[in-house]
Amino acid sequence: MKPARLLALATIASLASTGASLAQSHPEYVPLGRIQAALYKPDSGPAPHIAYLIAHRTANQLSTLACTELASRGFLVVCFNTRFVNNETIVNWEETPLDVKAAVDFARAQPGITKVVLLGHSGGSPLMSFYQAIAENGAAYCQKPERMMKCGNIPALTPADGLVFPDAHPGNPAQALRGINPSLSVVDGKIVVDSTLDPFSAANGYNPKGPSKYSKDFQTRYYAAQSRAMNAQIAKVMEAKARMAKGEYTYPDNDIVLVPFSDQEGSAGLMLMDPSIPEFMSTAKPQKLLKNDGSIVRQIVHSVAVPELGQAESNREFNAGTKVLTFTSYLSANATRSTNSVDGIDHCSTNISTICNLRTVKAPILVAAMGGWRFVRDQEQMYEESPAADKDFIVVEGAIHPYTPCRPCEKTPGQYSNTVKNLFDYMAAWTNKRF
Repeated sequence: MKPARLLALATIASLASTGASLAQSHPEYVPLGRIQAALYKPDSGPAPHIAYLIAHRTANQLSTLACTELASRGFLVVCFNTRFVNNETIVNWEETPLDVKAAVDFARAQPGITKVVLLGHSGGSPLMSFYQAIAENGAAYCQKPERMMKCGNIPALTPADGLVFPDAHPGNPAQALRGINPSLSVVDGKIVVDSTLDPFSAANGYNPKGPSKYSKDFQTRYYAAQSRAMNAQIAKVMEAKARMAKGEYTYPDNDIVLVPFSDQEGSAGLMLMDPSIPEFMSTAKPQKLLKNDGSIVRQIVHSVAVPELGQAESNREFNAGTKVLTFTSYLSANATRSTNSVDGIDHCSTNISTICNLRTVKAPILVAAMGGWRFVRDQEQMYEESPAADKDFIVVEGAIHPYTPCRPCEKTPGQYSNTVKNLFDYMAAWTNKRF
């Protein structure tokens, strides 16, 4: 049986078996051409007139937490998977707007629906912002000369009425850049370590048992070295593609790209080991903080995240530390030009950049950072650079990436117990006020 068919059957079985716990008793599986979707409706109350759309670049989103939380608050929710679900290797990013288009068109065709809101969480943030940027600005947006990969013929896209970004990140390429360990290289099949750039050396500030503390000098050198490493990889792949275009390469279409010491699970991002780095972990200005008791205060917000231990081991592993990509998936979804990995990123050298995309989006947006995670400053930057007349930014106290409480961050049990309720109550109120 084909893998896609197996996935569809497994999804249907999963939705059916968990139905009793869902906001909608029996979410409906909906095949939409190249993509699969699950349709959630409220169990009770008035018929919804607002539809939320939820997806991720490659992760399965058919039964993610937001599907049920939003349906239980009165919204129609379409949770869908892109054509590249669970397969980063085959991603051709410039095709993904077609998948969002299928879901948007489906949602707008549902009885009573008058407004559509896109939700971009994690890898869903560049996906939804990319769609909206093209919908508002036309296909020329993704065909600009500075893009390493460009769109083909994209049909007219219907813009969403609003966008919500809970714990969005700046884009997969920026994430990949910040995860590179530039101290490691492979020479004659052996790992060679540049000790002056080793993030897992005590001499450079590493602590395997608790928070690391990297000096400003080390950070500056490390971020620049990360950019040099990615720029070199980009140049290598671009040179191979040029030979391919001339018929001088082994294959006429594509090839494998191995990117060692940088995969997400084995990331060497300094902020994972040193959560005190403000360029990632803190707001630059006083911002709204949604406290556990539901109150809102305005202050400089520092993430309460704890360090990730064990990265030194996983970073050097093949399974946890190495990306297996192709020329296409590397250049379209995993690479960006830069001079350093903090504020020297050329976000618009790629189409998979939440920050670049949002610079052109005028629809109302809500940006909600999780206060127990690592995208606090990134999301503040998204908010700052958005030209939308109607925009909002808030940090949810003590929440981690999947919206749930950061239990290891708590000083007292239950200190951050209301993260899910607080986030989705705020999101629902924001949405209902506007639409």
